[in-house]
Amino acid sequence: MKNTKERMKKEDGFWVNLARDAIVVIVLLGMICGTFYLTTGLISPMVAVEGHSMEPHIHQGDLVFIVSPDKYGNLTTYLEGKEKNYVMFGDYGDVIVYIPDGNKKRSPVIHRAMIFLDKGESVDIGINGIEYMTNKMPHEGYLTKGDNEETNRSLDQPLLSSPVKNEWITGVARFKIPYVGYLSIIPRRLVEGMPKL
Repeated sequence: MKNTKERMKKEDGFWVNLARDAIVVIVLLGMICGTFYLTTGLISPMVAVEGHSMEPHIHQGDLVFIVSPDKYGNLTTYLEGKEKNYVMFGDYGDVIVYIPDGNKKRSPVIHRAMIFLDKGESVDIGINGIEYMTNKMPHEGYLTKGDNEETNRSLDQPLLSSPVKNEWITGVARFKIPYVGYLSIIPRRLVEGMPKL
């Protein structure tokens, strides 16, 4: 009888300790998410880069930290950055993460905001010695482009997405940590490569 009571006390102690540990973990996660939100405007301010379209400035496997688009003022486009000598990630203007056409089923894209145009506007712009002509815009938004001149010889619009509306932008890139993004990319690719049951 005495052994049974002692075993029940030990089991009760186990469950109490487990509950206390779970509460500590939840509180710590809440504090981390709260800190992220206060400093970046986002609960999850990190993006693992999966392609080569932003090379040589951002590479596959880089972990990029982003902030909410409205957290630190207006976006600076490539053309505005060129006028103000504002450089991010080795070139003029801000790098943004956006959802193509606002379709959440599509993968986010991390490219540079080149110029903002209003509905019906069209423009001929020179970027790094290459002239780009646009048709009349179906709606206002940003024209975007990857920095890699080998893989991204044209603007994203209209092939990858229509002009990027403000509400499609999930974040503005601020800094990166090389290679750390592979910790997210490799397991995801392994799971995607597994046969489906």
